[in-house]
Amino acid sequence: MTSSRELTGWVLSIYPDPAAGAVVWLVGADGQRHRLTEPFPTTFYASGEFFRLESLRAHLRASKQPPKLRHTQREHLYKGMLPVLEIQMDNPVAQEKLFFRLKRHFQRLRYFDAKIPFSIRYCAARGIFPMANCRVLVDSQNQIQEIEALDSPWDLESDLPPIREMRLEPDTDPTHAPPQRLSVQFGAETEILELDDPSALLQRLNAILDEYDPDLILAWWGDSWLFPYLLDIAKKHDLDFNPNRDKRQQVLHKEELIYESYGAIHYRAAQTHLFGRWHLDPVNTMMGRGFNIQAAIEVARVTSVEVQTAARNSPGSGFTAMQIREALRRGVLVPTHKRQVEKFKTGMQLNLADCGGLNYRPIVGLHRDVAELDFFSMYPSIMATWNISGETAGVAGEHVRIVPGTGATITQAVPGLVSSLLQPLLAKRRAAKKKLKVLHPDDPLYAHFQAVSDGLKWLGYVSFGYQGFKNNLFGNIAAHEAITAIGREMLTRAKETAHDMGFDVLGANTDNIFVSKPGLCKPEDFQSLIAEIQHRTGLIIELEGIFDWLAFLPSKLNPRIGVTNRYFGKFSDGSLKVRGLAQRRADSPLWIIEAEREIMEMLAESKWNLAERLPEVIAITRRCLAELNAEQVPLANLVVKKKLTREVHEYTNPAEAAKAARQLAAVGKQARVGQRIRFIYTHGDKTSVLAWGLPKKPAYSTVNKLRYKELLLRTVHQIVQMLDVNEVELLSLVDSHVKQLVMWPPDDHSGAHRETPSLAEDLFAPYLSK
Repeated sequence: MTSSRELTGWVLSIYPDPAAGAVVWLVGADGQRHRLTEPFPTTFYASGEFFRLESLRAHLRASKQPPKLRHTQREHLYKGMLPVLEIQMDNPVAQEKLFFRLKRHFQRLRYFDAKIPFSIRYCAARGIFPMANCRVLVDSQNQIQEIEALDSPWDLESDLPPIREMRLEPDTDPTHAPPQRLSVQFGAETEILELDDPSALLQRLNAILDEYDPDLILAWWGDSWLFPYLLDIAKKHDLDFNPNRDKRQQVLHKEELIYESYGAIHYRAAQTHLFGRWHLDPVNTMMGRGFNIQAAIEVARVTSVEVQTAARNSPGSGFTAMQIREALRRGVLVPTHKRQVEKFKTGMQLNLADCGGLNYRPIVGLHRDVAELDFFSMYPSIMATWNISGETAGVAGEHVRIVPGTGATITQAVPGLVSSLLQPLLAKRRAAKKKLKVLHPDDPLYAHFQAVSDGLKWLGYVSFGYQGFKNNLFGNIAAHEAITAIGREMLTRAKETAHDMGFDVLGANTDNIFVSKPGLCKPEDFQSLIAEIQHRTGLIIELEGIFDWLAFLPSKLNPRIGVTNRYFGKFSDGSLKVRGLAQRRADSPLWIIEAEREIMEMLAESKWNLAERLPEVIAITRRCLAELNAEQVPLANLVVKKKLTREVHEYTNPAEAAKAARQLAAVGKQARVGQRIRFIYTHGDKTSVLAWGLPKKPAYSTVNKLRYKELLLRTVHQIVQMLDVNEVELLSLVDSHVKQLVMWPPDDHSGAHRETPSLAEDLFAPYLSK
């Protein structure tokens, strides 16, 4: 009889193996790292006309090692019980190979449960998740007999093990210049390794990996440069180098990816994944606030996606994983491709349904004592409370709710796939936000709860957008339309409630509303309004904060019209909130960002009278311009980053990013669509640029200082225009020698003159050229 022993620990890594089936690495409570295996027969399904299924069955039975086959029925999310052919392979690797072969030869059939990432499949089958604290019963060969999770992904606080971390960082950005040295930090030690001796380099890295045995390799540019470089020199010099903990496996390379999301082109660099340990690249991450290992672990725990994948992929792929896991838990078929199509609508029906979010343009100007009220995760909350999911939208029957404005129906008879997912997610995020409100930022737990909130926020955010995504396996555009229609109604109710209670509504956008009332400036002053909005909408709305002052900025095309998402203001606690300005834009040079941030932090020292700070604004502006003239601003701080939205040869106009990409291509550095191309502005016309990353460092004499001065003054003007300072006055204040009267051209065909002049080149040139 085989002896058994019990282990406890945390699930570090899960992957398929052609010999073992499933491999699970455990960070043991005993301090050891355990490689556990388990045979894992894997099933997928085919559906179609019966004679086609019989042809497939005959083909499979005639193979050398026929899989287990049977005709059965499985539940389809939209069609109910569906006749299918069940195909079971002994091994998940063999299952995947067989599916791709059958897909080529039996193209008229539809397949289900066939392209599921293994970590999701295994976690759903065993009720565990990445970094789960588990009890495992194993035999003498470390083969899993039983495994169960001792915690839940929805626990607010999780007891995670210490992770052994190794950091690798080159001495320079490889996209700018070839690195010469590599800093290696492990435990309390740091070593600097030279890159000019491949044999010594790989020998020492192998020794560190063997001796220190890290769980995590945190490598800057590890995906795009370091690991491809190390593996390439190992091959060229016939040297041994395998950074996996599991030496039976080869390093996994994932190709670069270009995709479109919300109308924008995105680029995801190639990836290098390891087996038995993690490799994460802080430069190659899709997280909204930048790389955060705690947020990556949080996303992995709730989605069952491997931590290496969760850190790199978009939140949308995490939400897709959550849907797949829930479908597997329910025994619902997971299709390989979306098959739902939009139902026919008349022009009037489409006009009512497809309107998107609602916003009320803000009142331009500087406002005092303004409260910002935010609906808590509005769209996910609507989906959870209204039971909105692809399969529940548009379904008639006795137990339905009617979508306001469109008349569409949402069945309440069965729990929706998506709404069931969102309920625990929202509950956990709300609990994390409550913790953050009472904890000091220096508290050791603050970072944990912030990571939980951030990770769940983005999963909730994409849960709405994915309902209308063309490739969402379970998506239905009717669900997307219902969510936005309800959102419009809820924002309208909030606005009407505020008016009914005597508040001025200064602006509103999709899920938030800005209100004020003379004499009200404390949190308790707005509690009755919050309670009434919650009563009328059935949704949670929270006080985001109270601004001592808040500036809504005008449109660049029409100074009378406010822009929904371009404003800045100071909360009563002294913190600033900025939207739509330089420091929130990905293409802004660091020099501009730092100047804007310094000006705003100085303004935040004022309770209300910002005009008294105007001399300090001018002083900061003058100093920044003087530093540029004196060439004291580091060239790296002048770098602009703009996205390449198409192939270089497809540009017909001299776009800045395309020009820089051509320069990089000339020295063998190929830019990809969706990448942000870095460059500095140089002398010539407005689109003259020099790519950042060329072999030769640019000289300061090439910098178009006039262009940067213009950018700075535009940035400063966006701030001081709230103090009734126009462009001419700003220039006069910056340099008292500038005396210029300008007759501004009409801004439309009516012949009327602009009240606020534009930043025209003929105005700036006399000053900027100094």
